[in-house]
Amino acid sequence: MSNNPLSRVHIAYGSESGNAQALATELANQPFLQAYTVSVSSLNETHPSMLDSQTLLLVTTSSFGDGEPPANADDFLETLENLTALSCCYCVFGLGDVTYEHFCGFSQKVDEALQSKQAQPLIERVDADLNYREIFKQWLPLLQQALNDLPQQPLSHQLSVQVYNENTVYHAEVLDIQHLAQSDPAVYHLRLSLKDSGIFYQAGDLLYVQIEQPDEVLAHYVNWFEDQSAVEILRKKELRLLSKNVLRDVSKITGNADLKDLTKISNKKALESYLYGHDLLDVLRDFDPEKKVSLADLTTILANLSARAYSISSCGKTHPDYTDLCIRHVYYSLGERHYQGTTSNQLAQLKVGQKVAVFVKSNSTFHLPESLDAPLVMIGSGTGIAPYIGFLQHLESQKPTVESYLFFGERYRAKDFLYQTELENYLANGTLTRLFTAFSRDQAEKYYVQDALAEQAELIWSLIQQGAYFYICGSKSMSKAIDDALINIASTIGHRPYVDAFDNIVAELVAAGRLQRDVY
Repeated sequence: MSNNPLSRVHIAYGSESGNAQALATELANQPFLQAYTVSVSSLNETHPSMLDSQTLLLVTTSSFGDGEPPANADDFLETLENLTALSCCYCVFGLGDVTYEHFCGFSQKVDEALQSKQAQPLIERVDADLNYREIFKQWLPLLQQALNDLPQQPLSHQLSVQVYNENTVYHAEVLDIQHLAQSDPAVYHLRLSLKDSGIFYQAGDLLYVQIEQPDEVLAHYVNWFEDQSAVEILRKKELRLLSKNVLRDVSKITGNADLKDLTKISNKKALESYLYGHDLLDVLRDFDPEKKVSLADLTTILANLSARAYSISSCGKTHPDYTDLCIRHVYYSLGERHYQGTTSNQLAQLKVGQKVAVFVKSNSTFHLPESLDAPLVMIGSGTGIAPYIGFLQHLESQKPTVESYLFFGERYRAKDFLYQTELENYLANGTLTRLFTAFSRDQAEKYYVQDALAEQAELIWSLIQQGAYFYICGSKSMSKAIDDALINIASTIGHRPYVDAFDNIVAELVAAGRLQRDVY
């Protein structure tokens, strides 16, 4: 392209919720653009007369819904269609959500339409997902580089998010696996390579692991149906997480009155109790002794095996080429049967060099605040500590950082102090301000993480008053206990009584985005 100097920069946005418009405003205020005449408008307000050979067009746009244009950008493509050619150069930064089939669909159409009118891209289009802000920060230096020395060919990069999901997985190589807890059930730290994957993640995001039913599990169904084809029919079917609809379908086929009764609304607790720990084979044994349910029935009754989500225990900003997981190996016995976690059992048996099918999804409701200007309180039990290791890696890279407090609960200090060395190092270097532990089995009376929180009531109320952000990761029952502890602290220390479900300190923190959960 021509190296004639540019004199103008026009920033055009397509924004449905305000995110792309906010990026446009931020872009207009970049110091390296102040040498140009800068203008900003929506895409619909961008007239072709603005786009001459002396102008750089910078487009920041989201894709509304499933690849559709935002309302303030829906006329732009039609405007371009009526042109013969454009002489400007341009860059497109797209915002999307990888969970949609047509990820960044509209920004891709804008890029294609501009090129079809002979406009020249300075930088390859960026397709960003819900982690767009971090990607935007990395894109700005690339834009500055392109303006300092206008390239003959569009600058390439690896900022665009690669779309991975249940249908398109990344096969990540196992780099390391370590045994973290000495007691049972075992806990493992697993490191997976993301090199050259195009996967970008933030601390707090989720990694989904996709597996198939193992041969040892499928063997039970081969024996039950006396049919070897059960292996292929059930290999990708959900055999453990059974919905009420599955049980209703089995009930209709078998005519079993007890199973029909179990699925009634009035028996909700009994149903939950039965399903806890049991699988499809138990249902067949208990309610279909005459074997009326066939393999053909199961092909339509059963859902496909879903990928299992794990909280990432590393920070993509500081460690972009790999991701860490903290995995508890689930195994137990009920009656004469022995059970293994569908995914955790296979992860626990992995060896270095083997590969596992994965994809990442943004966990946007469990991210650190963009502006680290208030204390952080991280509360977790067991493997719920995982995202906080990623948080601390991020905080360590920030100078100066904010105060951070970690409340961690497990069973025995000597056996179950997950990431002890790392946490002590974070304390020593000031990344972690204080660490409070609750090892429930180290004394005669059980002592849980909510008890440690209650003991620090004065500190907790002070942090709430300072605008602190609270994070809770672990079981739903633990999360409920933390809610109760916070409500009690607000009542006794802050003289803020509980009124109802909508008027209390927990509801206030949630509404303000200052209390976030990752619970299971």
